[in-house]
Amino acid sequence: MILRLDLHVHSDRSPDGRSSLDALIRAARTRELDGFALADHDLLSCAAAADDLLVVPACECSTRDGHILALCIDRLPQVLQSSTGRLPTAREAIDEIHRLGGVAVWAHPYERHDAINEKAAALADAIETANGRAVFKRPQANAQAAALARRLGKPQTGGSDAHHHSEVGNAFTELDCKDKTLNSIKQALLTGNCTPIAVRDTPRYKKGLSQFCKCLRKPVAPGRLLKALAYLVYCFWLDLRFYIQNQG
Repeated sequence: MILRLDLHVHSDRSPDGRSSLDALIRAARTRELDGFALADHDLLSCAAAADDLLVVPACECSTRDGHILALCIDRLPQVLQSSTGRLPTAREAIDEIHRLGGVAVWAHPYERHDAINEKAAALADAIETANGRAVFKRPQANAQAAALARRLGKPQTGGSDAHHHSEVGNAFTELDCKDKTLNSIKQALLTGNCTPIAVRDTPRYKKGLSQFCKCLRKPVAPGRLLKALAYLVYCFWLDLRFYIQNQG
């Protein structure tokens, strides 16, 4: 059976997430997905029963080498709980994900940079090559990620990187599974029975709203708040310019 799963979604438990789990579930149903991975930043959000919809327990792990999705885990990787505040290396995070029985996916590898640590990326089980937000700064980011996956011989995945329910399904993964279980999903990922699907790029103003929301959630100096507001306006301007250029 073919399952359509958005393998990279954030709830409002992430600092820059703006939607509740219930809102994400409703959005996934509206977009006719079979489920999604709830991958909040550096924490394991509690998955809820959603009847026909599968909510995959996950975490987006911050490392010194980049962000790594830990899929199909039931505990938070210990390397994310360091009292020193030191970010783990990619190897440390991936080793811990594997010890927990999870799947490690290198997320949006070229979102910010033109080069990454390919030796570290080779340790991951798969590469995310369709990400709805990766093109904000670097339009070629997803294409570069796909080229990386081919060089390393890694399976490819897709995820919206949604920070609001309206973004769910902007990118997702089709998986050829035996059944609708976490174990079957894990096996499909590890054996490469998965295909990334890019539906649409998320508008840039959504990133601006995420950052503005993050700013409002903690005590902040007026100058930083103004900076976040200016960034939001800048994102709206970029979207408007893109729209005008494509209308011509």
